[in-house]
Amino acid sequence: MAHPLTTAPPAARSGIPALERFIARFIIRRYVRANPLELAPSLLRAQQRELLAMISAAGPSATRRVQIKRLRGLEASSTNYSLVMVAEHLALVNQDLAAALESLKAGRTFPLVVQTANYKPSPGVTLNAAVEHLNAANARLTVELADTASIRGSRVTHAHPWFGDLSAETWASFGPFHQALHLKQAHAIVAGLR
Repeated sequence: MAHPLTTAPPAARSGIPALERFIARFIIRRYVRANPLELAPSLLRAQQRELLAMISAAGPSATRRVQIKRLRGLEASSTNYSLVMVAEHLALVNQDLAAALESLKAGRTFPLVVQTANYKPSPGVTLNAAVEHLNAANARLTVELADTASIRGSRVTHAHPWFGDLSAETWASFGPFHQALHLKQAHAIVAGLR
């Protein structure tokens, strides 16, 4: 399900409000300092288990879209997802995050220009496809996260469309940071399913 590499510059900043982007930059830096790289794989796995448990408990309703209130850090366009769509979004992000880390650890620039539009899940994604994709993406990301010395030693950065150039260490921490936001989204979806 990989998308073609995008080499054009990202469109004008969109997504979350400018004030949230500004504040998020500080929150991300604080998160990176408070959560050593060595914790990232276990955090990812725990978050994945939590999301998969919600999907399992929801049964067939896991594919039902629920309109939720926009959470801080979440685009308005992402407020009408199903649990399965959340899993697919995380899989799309984490597969490219793993590829980016592989490049950054090797001292190479990553050719993909990150654009949020590339990470929007299909509303028709099936439960099995999303879960398999998330499992595969997180397995690869966990492998890339294992080499903490190369992550810390990398001097190459890669741009995020909202937060600018990020170091390999910040990108490595971004996986669990990002998944935590979407777990909040998933909990709001579960509440809406009741």
